Amino acid sequence: SAKLVFHAVADVTETSDGPDWGEHEQRVCKIVFIGKKLDRKKIEERFLPLLQPVVETLRPALRAPSPSFTHGPTFAQLCQRGVMHHAFLFLWTKDVVRVAQTCPAVHDSIFSPDSLAHFSEACSAMSVDAARGLQTVEGNLWLHGLLPMASIKKYSLAWRAAKVKLATKCTGEYMWGEPLRFDNLGDVEAAGVMWLELQEITDAETANFVIEFAWRPETMKSFFEVAGSATNSSLVKITVEDPNGDSELDDDLRFRVNLNPEVQGEEGGGMNMHRLSLQLVGGKTSSHIYQIFFHTVDPTYQVHINVPDHRTPIFPTKEVFHQWHPLMAGLKQRPRLRFLLRLKSMESGPLDAMCG
Repeated sequence: SAKLVFHAVADVTETSDGPDWGEHEQRVCKIVFIGKKLDRKKIEERFLPLLQPVVETLRPALRAPSPSFTHGPTFAQLCQRGVMHHAFLFLWTKDVVRVAQTCPAVHDSIFSPDSLAHFSEACSAMSVDAARGLQTVEGNLWLHGLLPMASIKKYSLAWRAAKVKLATKCTGEYMWGEPLRFDNLGDVEAAGVMWLELQEITDAETANFVIEFAWRPETMKSFFEVAGSATNSSLVKITVEDPNGDSELDDDLRFRVNLNPEVQGEEGGGMNMHRLSLQLVGGKTSSHIYQIFFHTVDPTYQVHINVPDHRTPIFPTKEVFHQWHPLMAGLKQRPRLRFLLRLKSMESGPLDAMCG
């Protein structure tokens, strides 16, 4: 192989191949300074320190293993056995994808058919009441404990195409809103189907929000223990921006869910029944009049509520729910109702319906 010659005069540099290295010639780097009246000592004092290590090594150099050394599992084997999946479980899904790009072994392990089983096994070590998936207001996803990586990509693309805004409760920990929580595969599938359906409705003048009506656990416990009782959820607020960009014309709408006992005749069989109604708080002071559709996002039931005029203070649903209905049973397990809220100003034309 040839020597490399680097020549510099002021700010002009040139690189060329020199003669070949001799068979027994020691391979070293040489720097030649050419000039008049050069002070060798000063040059060495100022230049040689640059060749010293900046920091000391953190550990001594590795020694060659002894003949009796037994090799442990390789990194590829750790990936295949699911050990790395336990380490990657609590990363955001986008960070898992980034790690997968570091080497073929990690990539093949993360995107293999067995990957979801390894992540699911890692999830089994979590507490029973811990979330299995999250989606933040900023768009971060933590779903690889519930879905294969290919399905997460489809979910993410559907979410972006649906143009939905999370309007969850703001807390001290989550200034812009709590993450959307998924407790099981059914939760994330119900959301994904909703996004897929929503992206097929091309209406730029419709605003889409995901909201959650919540109750305190002790409130819901008392509600179910006392027959014939009523309950109201906490208020949910959404901000509808003015289409012309005038922030003074933005509308803040507040809603709550009411569950009121329903008197049944003899045909009701004496069951404990409740009617769900939506209450708008302060809607008469808004700058625009809105049509609203509420659609539940749940794998076990579907409820669709059409509110033609948002100024209606209380809008009851057509259905009544008995104590064993999936909606009521779900409230016993987790005291919240998740809705997709679709909203459109009456000035912009009718609001398209969604399939049930």
